[in-house]
Amino acid sequence: MQVCYRVMVPEFIREMSAHMKEYGPMAKKSKLAKKPKLTPAQIKDRVKKIQEIIEQQKRENKGEHFVSLTREEIEEKLKRANSPIITVQGWSDANPGGNVYYLVGIANPDPTLWDNLFVHVWVGSGNVDPVAGTFLMNVDTHFSRLTQPGPFGLGLGPGEGKLLTFYLNVPTGTEKTNYMGQSCLMRLPNNHIGQYLDRGLFVFVVH
Repeated sequence: MQVCYRVMVPEFIREMSAHMKEYGPMAKKSKLAKKPKLTPAQIKDRVKKIQEIIEQQKRENKGEHFVSLTREEIEEKLKRANSPIITVQGWSDANPGGNVYYLVGIANPDPTLWDNLFVHVWVGSGNVDPVAGTFLMNVDTHFSRLTQPGPFGLGLGPGEGKLLTFYLNVPTGTEKTNYMGQSCLMRLPNNHIGQYLDRGLFVFVVH
C-alpha cells in the first residue's frame, strides 16, 4: 500500500490545541462530544460487532507484535466516545537503515457514515498527554511522520472496519534501543478544523 505523507504544520496543531474544549478528549460541553448515551443492549451489540471485525483484522498482521482491544476496553471506549476507534495494532522491530512495519485497524461502531478519516504515525513520548495539540507536537525528528490514506481520507460505513499499513524508516546510525511509536486517528475535513478521535502506542526495538 502506498505511504502518504501529510505534515502536521504548527499552525494547524496550535489551532487544534486552542479548540480542545470543543474537540479534544477532555471536552465536556462540545456539540461533537454530546452524543446519545448507549443502552446496555446497544453496547453489547456493538461490542460483538467490533469483536468480529477484530477477528478479521488480526489475520492480516505480519509483524512480531500484536495487540487488540479486549471486551472491557471496547466497552470503555464506547462509553467514552461513540465514534471510530483504533481496534488492533501489529508491528515489527527493525535494524538501523531498515523499516518498522506498522498495521493499524480502525472500526466505526456508529449507525452513520464517517468520512475524512486519517491516521497519523510518528515517534515520540507524548502518549500520556491528554491534550491532542501538544500530543501531536511531541515528535522525535530523527524519524519520519507519516499519514494515511491519501487525499480526502478514509470513509467508514456503519459497523465497518478497515486496515492501514505503514513502513516507518529507521535512519542509519539510529541508537539501538526502544522507541515509542504513536498513532492518532483524526477526522480532517478540508474546509474545517479537524477532530481528534483516538490514539495508539507501539513500542519497537532498534536492534
